Amino acid sequence: MKALGIALQKNYMRHAVINGDQENPYLLDKGRQATCDPGDVPVLMDWYETHFQRLISAHAPDVIAYKLVLEPKLEQQHSLSFPLGILNLLAQKQGIKIEEFSQRAITPAKLSLDKTTDLMALVDTTFGKHPPYWDKFQKEAILVAWFCL
Repeated sequence: MKALGIALQKNYMRHAVINGDQENPYLLDKGRQATCDPGDVPVLMDWYETHFQRLISAHAPDVIAYKLVLEPKLEQQHSLSFPLGILNLLAQKQGIKIEEFSQRAITPAKLSLDKTTDLMALVDTTFGKHPPYWDKFQKEAILVAWFCL
C-alpha cells in the first residue's frame, strides 16, 4: 500500500510518500516546497491545487493523510485550512481514501506502540535521517502517511 502524507505550515508544504505496511514501511519520497504569496488567496489556492495534483499523479497513492491544525488563527486559514479542502476535493474526485490527524491524534497507539514511544525519534530510527529539512513538520508528514499503511 502506498500513502501520501501532507503537513502544511505557513509558506511551506511538506509531503512524504511511504510504501509497505506498518511493520515494514519505507520512504519513497519526501519534500518541502515553498508556497506562493499567502496574501493572494486565489493564486495560493491554484498553487495548492496544482501541487497536490502533481503529487497524486506522480505517486498514485492508495490513501492520502494530512495533519490538521485545530482552531487555526484567522490569518492562518488561507495557508492551513483552505488548502485541505482542495486536497479533500481532489481525493474525492479521484476515488482516493483520505484521512486527517490532529496533533492529539499523532500518537504511538496508531502504530500499536507503547504510549511512551518518542515518535520523532522513531521516524529517525525507522527511516534514517534525510536532510535537508528533516524536522518536525517533515516527520509529521511521514507519520500521518505511516498511520494509514
